[in-house]
Amino acid sequence: MLEAILLGIALAMDSLTVSIVNGLKYKNYGRRNMFLSSFSFGFFQGFMPLLGYWIFIPIIRYIEAFDHWVVLIVLGWLGINMIRESLHKEEVEKSEEPFTLKILLFESVATAIDALSSCVVLDDIGLSPYLSCFIVFVCTFLICLVGHLLGKKIGTLLKDRASLLGGIILILLGIKCVLEHLEII
Repeated sequence: MLEAILLGIALAMDSLTVSIVNGLKYKNYGRRNMFLSSFSFGFFQGFMPLLGYWIFIPIIRYIEAFDHWVVLIVLGWLGINMIRESLHKEEVEKSEEPFTLKILLFESVATAIDALSSCVVLDDIGLSPYLSCFIVFVCTFLICLVGHLLGKKIGTLLKDRASLLGGIILILLGIKCVLEHLEII
């Protein structure tokens, strides 16, 4: 069980970062959105290894060859947009982008793509793959709830610089994913 919890914690780190950023960025990000986001991040982090276990075990090497680039492109795009918004304060103040279901699904899938490859360890954990993935879901859900609250607190302190910081964090997270895959870090 400990291995499944550790897997859940490890897989939740990308979602935690995005949760903090969302808490920083979106003013309409209330308790409902925090709960829904945490559930969505947890669902996709728990489901992707199971999906990989069911379908992608034979082709996992193919997916591993490009998943980090997809994460970099998605997080980089989100980060650049956040930085651009922070540099154009007038536009951001006039028309604040609301947190939407489309953004939530985009972020949830982007942060969970690399979890597909974790399906290779499901047999080694010693639990049912379903129970292991449920543990990943619960860990991610709880960790993201904390991340959302941290983001709200930090956002209150940073105010106008929150989107700039969030954008930088997302871009660095995408770069980190590529560097880890290339075994540079």
